Amino acid sequence: MPCNCSEFQNITSDLQLLNKSVLDIVTKLDVQTSVLNRAVFKSATHCGCIEIHATKQLFSHNKTLEENQTDVDNHVEGELCPKCKEKIEEEMGELLFYLASMCSALNLDLDEIMSSKLDHLKTLGIYNLL
Repeated sequence: MPCNCSEFQNITSDLQLLNKSVLDIVTKLDVQTSVLNRAVFKSATHCGCIEIHATKQLFSHNKTLEENQTDVDNHVEGELCPKCKEKIEEEMGELLFYLASMCSALNLDLDEIMSSKLDHLKTLGIYNLL
């Protein structure tokens, strides 16, 4: 079922009780980012369903953007198993919860922020890469 950012932010705001302070939200957002990163790394180091092979990204000034994009790698080999996928999705959801909470604490609209960023990306296109 599709979800919109405004509804998500409103429900998040209604459910905030113990971490209503922006100070609490900032620290929880930071902790949750670490928890998400750990879940990704454990998929490689504990489960082994994915492997991470980080190497230097090679770009050539003699190639077009499209040609360079095919040469760029995300460094992930394999696919997340159902258990790791579920865990990472859960942690991403928690991260979104605290991001929406921060928006509410600062009287910002997550939907407007995403819409503005989308417009920015569409307008600048490949110049976002610079």
